[in-house]
Amino acid sequence: MKKELNYLLGCILLLLSIPAQAQKEKVIGFWEVENVAVGEENMTPVAKWFKINQDGTYQTGNGWLQNGEGQWDYDSKTNKYAAQDDLDVGDEFGAFDVSFTGEKMIFEREEEGMHVKVMLVPIEKLPMSPTDYLEGFWDLVEITENGQSILSEFDGEGKHKLFIRWDRIYNNFTSEGKRMSGYWHINGHRPEITLLPHQGDKGPESWKIEVSEKELVMTGISDSNRGIQRKYMRLKSF
Repeated sequence: MKKELNYLLGCILLLLSIPAQAQKEKVIGFWEVENVAVGEENMTPVAKWFKINQDGTYQTGNGWLQNGEGQWDYDSKTNKYAAQDDLDVGDEFGAFDVSFTGEKMIFEREEEGMHVKVMLVPIEKLPMSPTDYLEGFWDLVEITENGQSILSEFDGEGKHKLFIRWDRIYNNFTSEGKRMSGYWHINGHRPEITLLPHQGDKGPESWKIEVSEKELVMTGISDSNRGIQRKYMRLKSF
């Protein structure tokens, strides 16, 4: 009788553990961040992804750039997910509560008195970010100021080019054919680029960007370039 009771209790415990194990298995996969809400604000990063592996490791990045990896743990009793980057400081805000709606996974927790909700969707390959499209050699084909074309005055001989390099350096070929250089920085939450010239007499400029495999449109958002819009086409050779 005692053996039968122990066997029955073992079966019950096994059955109870199945849903928890199944929940943990659902966490494993390749995910892209669809939305991040911090309080009432949208703080969704650009092309953010997580690869959560069966062996307890994970990788994370933005677009084609991996910028983190480490270990993860899932508490089946509390449905909480915690991760630690191998090269980063500890996460002071603790584990996320995990839930699912359809194929989507939801992480939630409190950070500095605000509710944080992260919505993730399953993916099969790395998402592309504006940064991934930006790198390359671009030819200016149109420039407008307050909606009016100024291409003939700005670049009548068609010499203006923009070379955006992978190492965060850019070369700007002026309408006179002079090569200028500087650093470029992409905003992590918005499609915006800031150009920081190496030349001391030039100030930084920020632009809103729309970019694809073939086309780049830059709209000025700094005081020095507001009202200016530049349209480039990708070149395949210098």
